[in-house]
Amino acid sequence: MDSKSALRVRMAAIRDGIPADQRQAKSEAIAQRLISWEVFAGARTVFAFVSIRSEVRTRPIIAAALAQGKVVGVPRTLLAQKRLEFRRVRDLTADLVPGPFGLAEPGPDAPLVEASAADLILVPGLAFDERGYRVGYGGGFYDRLLAVATGAVAAGLAFEEQLIERVPDWERDRPVGWVVTDKRLIACAADRR
Repeated sequence: MDSKSALRVRMAAIRDGIPADQRQAKSEAIAQRLISWEVFAGARTVFAFVSIRSEVRTRPIIAAALAQGKVVGVPRTLLAQKRLEFRRVRDLTADLVPGPFGLAEPGPDAPLVEASAADLILVPGLAFDERGYRVGYGGGFYDRLLAVATGAVAAGLAFEEQLIERVPDWERDRPVGWVVTDKRLIACAADRR
């Protein structure tokens, strides 16, 4: 775990160090690549996180999914249960309230969207490798989600600077199948050890 903790600090500093105007341009490139991807086009239900701090900006992606008539689930963090539940949003302003960790999330009365309904899950992270392993924020929330949402395509969203040669992986870690960056769409191969 020490190696992941050190990697979290290092990769957060790298991501935070990307100038804001470049982060915006890179986020736009990621959104364009994702929205034009056939998996996104064919997805009826998309689970998406609402970005914070220096993360890839996801509001334009969510807005595009809503404009295309997709069901969009956004996570609510259930701290006591150490898991995420996804609730439907139809309006990025009216349907979101402040949650833990400074996250914008749906209110508790928003309709629940079961993990089994997800066609595409967009996954945040601090670092990714081409096998699909990632370093998140240390709670294991997305690993638990990906363990049960086995019918969905999981795609990490990252700036090219967040890709590293190898992320330390543990038995409980769940890789994503794809990573979408500002420069490319990577089909991951988790079995490459």
